Amino acid sequence: MPISGPSTYPATVREFIEHWGEVEEVVGAGNLMLPEGTTLPQLENWRDLLDDLRDEVTDAGVDRTVAREDLNSSILSLRARLIEFNARVRSDFAGKAFARSLNEAFAIGDGEAGVRQSLRAMERLWTKINAMASPPVGVTLPMTLLGGYTLAGFEMAREALRSDYGALSAVEVDLRVAREERNDMQDIIYPVLKAYRMKVPASLPAGHALIDSLPALTPSTEGHTPDAVTASGVWNAGTGKADLTWTESTDSMLAEYQVRGVPGEVYDSDDEVVIATVPAGGARAFATDFALGSPGAVATFKVFVVLTMGRERGSDAVVVLRPG
Repeated sequence: MPISGPSTYPATVREFIEHWGEVEEVVGAGNLMLPEGTTLPQLENWRDLLDDLRDEVTDAGVDRTVAREDLNSSILSLRARLIEFNARVRSDFAGKAFARSLNEAFAIGDGEAGVRQSLRAMERLWTKINAMASPPVGVTLPMTLLGGYTLAGFEMAREALRSDYGALSAVEVDLRVAREERNDMQDIIYPVLKAYRMKVPASLPAGHALIDSLPALTPSTEGHTPDAVTASGVWNAGTGKADLTWTESTDSMLAEYQVRGVPGEVYDSDDEVVIATVPAGGARAFATDFALGSPGAVATFKVFVVLTMGRERGSDAVVVLRPG
C-alpha cells in the first residue's frame, strides 16, 4: 500500500521487500544494487530497525498515558483537599484573617505553576494555623481534615505531585525523541524505495510483469477520497479487550478497512499504528487490547476506508477506557 503517513511504512516496505525478492529471482541474487550500494538485505535490516523504533514510540505513548493518569489523579485528590480545607477555615475562622487569606481552588486544566502555587499557599496557611497559641473556642489543633488527613500527609501528597509532574515531563521528552528517531529511519528508507522504483525498469525488459507490478510509493492523485465509516468501541470485561465495530463502506473501489490506534485519549496521526487490516467484505468487527494492558489505560481508535488506488479516509476517533 502507498505511504500516507508513519503508520503505513511497515506494509509498504514489506511490499517492496517481497517485490525485490521476486526481481532477484530473475536477475540473480545480489545483482540488483541501488545507488549508495543499498542491497535487499540492507533494506530488510532497516525495516527491522524501523519496527523496533515504532515500538518505542508506542511504548512511550503508553508511558505518557499512564503518567498523565497518575498526575490527574493526584491533582483531583489535592483539589478536593483544598476545597475541604477552605470550607473548614471559613467555618472555624469566620471573619478572621485566615479566612480572608484563602486561595480559591484552582481549575482542572490549570498549568503546573498555578496548581502548585495554590497548594503551596494552602500548606503555608495550614502551618500558621497549627502554630496558633490560642485557637478559637471549639477549634482543636493541629487541624486535621476528614479521614484523619494531616498536614504531614498533605506535604507528602504535594511532594508526590511534584514527582508526577516530573515523570510526565520525562516521558514526553522520551516520546519526542522516539518520534524523531523513527522519522530519521523513515528518511533513510523513503529514498531507497524511490530509487528502487527507478532501478527496476532499467534492469528488466520493457513490459515485464515485475515492472507493471511495482509497488506504489505514494497514493494516487487521481480518483476520489472515500466517505468515512462510523465506528464505535466498548471495553469487553469478559475478553479483556476493546470491541470495535463500524458501518459498511459502499465505495465501489474499496480495497480494505484498516483499524489504527494510538495510546491515550487524543488521536495523533503521527503516533498511529495499524493494528488490523480487514478486506472488503470481511467482518466489520475487531477485538484488541492495544495500549489497554492495565486497568485505567485509555486508547483511541479510527477505522480507515482504503481504496484500491491508495486514497483513504478515517472515521471519527473512538476512545476506549479500560476500567480500573
